[in-house]
Amino acid sequence: MVTHRFDNFAESCCQALACLSIVHSVEDLCRSWSSVSLQQNFADYLLTIMIWIICIFLPYSFHCKDINLYFMTLDLNLWITVACAQRVLISNKLGEKLVGLLHEACSKELVILCHGFRATKDDSILVDLAAALASAGVNAFRFDFAGNGESEGLFQYGNYRKEADDLRSVVSYFSEQKYDIIALVGHSKGGNAVLLYASMYHDVTVIVNISGRFALEEGIEGRLGKNFLQRIKKDGYIDVRNKKGKFEYRVTEESLRDRLSTDTLLSSRSISKGCRVLTVHGSEDETVPARDALMFAAHIPNHDLHIVVGANHRYTGHEQELTSLALDFIKPRPRKSSSLRPKL
Repeated sequence: MVTHRFDNFAESCCQALACLSIVHSVEDLCRSWSSVSLQQNFADYLLTIMIWIICIFLPYSFHCKDINLYFMTLDLNLWITVACAQRVLISNKLGEKLVGLLHEACSKELVILCHGFRATKDDSILVDLAAALASAGVNAFRFDFAGNGESEGLFQYGNYRKEADDLRSVVSYFSEQKYDIIALVGHSKGGNAVLLYASMYHDVTVIVNISGRFALEEGIEGRLGKNFLQRIKKDGYIDVRNKKGKFEYRVTEESLRDRLSTDTLLSSRSISKGCRVLTVHGSEDETVPARDALMFAAHIPNHDLHIVVGANHRYTGHEQELTSLALDFIKPRPRKSSSLRPKL
């Protein structure tokens, strides 16, 4: 199920601007024109054309030869991506509505972005990636897993397999809509979701794992406290509170078992050789140690590893590097052939 909240004019303008962010030639402009809805009235066409004219010729009035550079200088790509995202509702296999935002570009290629533990689709890492992908002419979809953000359902501590199932529902929906899903990207726990998906299904050939955890038995004490196994067996649950003592979420014995029984070693080895996997990890990650990235590299058949020196779990101060690494892996830049001709 999908809901489009934009009227024809607003949608066409957003599509026009999104397409213009990657326009480099008259041919590109013609392709972008064909992507705009033909169900507008004449006045809407005139206004859209005016936007195109302003966006094309204004950069040249400032002697800027690269339109995309001009957009990046003014941070318009990010603004366009966020402002023009279309709200999409997708039912998972339990009938829960998953809420996401689709950033449309001038193609049918699509990358699906997955958030981490207790995060949402509005995580800045995902928003930055969506902007970069849209600028490169690739559609991006970021959504909330069930029990998180705006999506229906109850939050659960483990839920690794269920989140992989949610992702399956999203992939199936967009496949039915004739999108070409070229990659799955996940940050932190979202990295585990995309890797687990790749081990279960073999229909997406590029995976980007950003700071996922390999050793799921680690990192629990930091959230649940000491002797968590004894306490949860005694009471059946543990309530997690913040530093001020305010309740945040409940961890049940079942949800803890779900995490501890998720076998990352087996799932890593089950990813097909035809699937290209990139793991990016910060050397100063305070949440998930960088050694987990080395474990993924050791067991995933077709794997690239990049350690971002000095980066923490949120890649503070390294956001652009992270975005570039992911984008270059998903859409490798063609090598420029020499245009020099031998002198006669």
